Order: sequence, then structure tokens, then C-alpha cells
Amino acid sequence: MTDLIKMTSINVAKQLNIFNETGSLTPGKFADIVVLDKDLNVLKTIVEGKVVFDK
Repeated sequence: MTDLIKMTSINVAKQLNIFNETGSLTPGKFADIVVLDKDLNVLKTIVEGKVVFDK
């Protein structure tokens, strides 16, 4: 799972040369967040600081 998260966040941001702005959960960076359960079902989605989906 750790490799999957890196492939879809940190690595992409580095390849697009936007790692200073996004790609990790660091104060001051942009982040859209998806909360999953153990079966990878989406429980909550947060975009631009607002909850847009909450199961």
C-alpha cells in the first residue's frame, strides 16, 4: 500500500515539478484527501478544505 500511495502522490508531484506545492501532507501545501476503509471503500473526500463526500 505504501508504494501505491507514493506512486499517486509524491512521485507524481515530483515528476510534474510541483512537489513544493503538493504531493505530501505538509503545512502550507495543497491537499485533497480521500479517507478509505480497510476494503478501500471511500468513506470521506475532502477538496480544498471542504468535505464533499461523507458516507
